[in-house]
Amino acid sequence: MNSDEQRKHQRFIPSAKTFVYTAESFGRILDISSGGFSLQYIDVESPIRKKETVDILLGDYSLLKVPVTVVWGGKPSATAAANRSIIMSRVGVKFGTLTSQQRATIDFFISLHAEGNA
Repeated sequence: MNSDEQRKHQRFIPSAKTFVYTAESFGRILDISSGGFSLQYIDVESPIRKKETVDILLGDYSLLKVPVTVVWGGKPSATAAANRSIIMSRVGVKFGTLTSQQRATIDFFISLHAEGNA
């Protein structure tokens, strides 16, 4: 069964810059849904541990202390940048129990900044 068949929520590619921050690292959100997102990061160490809270920047909106759980980890891939190879990895993340404000902000962001289905 592929990951598309396991999804409960339709994922969208954001048209605005989207990032996740922790105290140690950060990554870029590749796609987002009301249930979670996938994250790309430089493969030093995942910016998200198995389960924790993170800060998210969704375009002009920021969400603090968002509860998340990593549900899958992808294989690293090499990206060439300025004659050097950078190893990038991906993880799939689901949201934990969100506050009503966090949920409303995510849903509002998706309604304004979804370029297409992921």
